[in-house]
Amino acid sequence: MRLPPPARLMFLVFRGLAISLAFGLLGTAALNWATGSRAAKEFLIAYIGPFNTLASLGLALVTALIVARTQHLIPEAIEAAFSEDELALTSYGEQKERFNSLRRNVTFTAICAAIGFLIFYFCSFPFSGPAEVLMMSAAVAQWALGGYIGRKLRYAGMMLYALFDVNVHRNLFKERELDAINTYVHLISTLAVIFIYVHVRGYYYAPFRYDRYIGESAQVFLLLPAILATPVALMFNFFPREVLQTIYDKSIDVEMRRLQATLRNDSITDAEKQLRVMTFSKMWRDEMRYSLKLTLGDLPISLAVLVMVLQPLLKR
Repeated sequence: MRLPPPARLMFLVFRGLAISLAFGLLGTAALNWATGSRAAKEFLIAYIGPFNTLASLGLALVTALIVARTQHLIPEAIEAAFSEDELALTSYGEQKERFNSLRRNVTFTAICAAIGFLIFYFCSFPFSGPAEVLMMSAAVAQWALGGYIGRKLRYAGMMLYALFDVNVHRNLFKERELDAINTYVHLISTLAVIFIYVHVRGYYYAPFRYDRYIGESAQVFLLLPAILATPVALMFNFFPREVLQTIYDKSIDVEMRRLQATLRNDSITDAEKQLRVMTFSKMWRDEMRYSLKLTLGDLPISLAVLVMVLQPLLKR
């Protein structure tokens, strides 16, 4: 299984950004008609500038669209590599059902939207009437989309975790049959972290009024998306690598048993047979570790979330 071609992914990127831009422009037009040009201008300036909603909502839509269009990749890769009987011995089926559950998705997304609404209510946008409704809608939508993305990442990780106990009966490493999962993981986690960074940084430094009950104390809750996203992003970066290494290790063991069976009837000495098996085993395992190794330049980008969380706190 492979990711969609770059052209299709770029189309989703442009679509997400275009929807965000259209929301801002249509909202401006509606405000201009309903309340006058001054309110419309203030909304558009805030939407593009201080609140950075154009970029953060666009990135949320981009990430959610790509997740929605490519969510089949991990289940298809797993089910192409393993039989139903092999997967039935694990919790993969249960995690896949949760991953695909529309009811669970809607429920969790609604909960995230409600939390976002409460946070932005107490922060208080510097607008009133329709302009406040538009800014609140865009902000809450980002929480809803973030909840959808985070939930999909979580259960994708749980599906992979279920494979730790799967029995491997053939060499999956030879054709790198599960490598597409690793590529997918890096793509989605990178997009998600960039979205979270832009969202949190934009709203944390935005000119909210903070005139509700808890005053400026509400500002700290604007960091909540980064705090919640950090464990999900870290898990989704590390788990696939560990799962693939475990499965590929088992695949190499299968290949070594086949090699031992082939050499059993050869006329060479037992020492030569053992040396050949050890040589092939080292070659396969070195290649696997090289392809999956964690280098300094390949550190999970989710660590950037930690920097993002700490940066504003240290400046206070």
